[in-house]
Amino acid sequence: MSKQEAGEQRIQVWLEHLRRCEAAGGSAASYAKEHDLPAWALYQWRSRLVRDGLWPAKIRKAKPHPRSQGVPVQFARVAVASPTPVYVVRLQLVNGRRAEIELAQMDPLIQLISALEQQP
Repeated sequence: MSKQEAGEQRIQVWLEHLRRCEAAGGSAASYAKEHDLPAWALYQWRSRLVRDGLWPAKIRKAKPHPRSQGVPVQFARVAVASPTPVYVVRLQLVNGRRAEIELAQMDPLIQLISALEQQP
């Protein structure tokens, strides 16, 4: 059996476990315990199969907070303004690495550059 065939066979085994787990209606942890499977493996395979598009992703419904009593959530539009202008400095090193720094003042950058220029 080739590596590819063995991998496909493992996928089919875990897909079957997930089908049975879903049909049982209990939790994945309880299914894993009943079938002598490590729960982490069941979760990991489910995640992998969802990522690969072989198992449907479940959409979790948000549970209402017990104290919310059905009060609708309201959002407010907020504008955030910086009290001083922000300078964005982008550095690109010879090795291809990049850095982006936001400064409220240019003085620290000027001091750093002058210190670097003075070194031999």
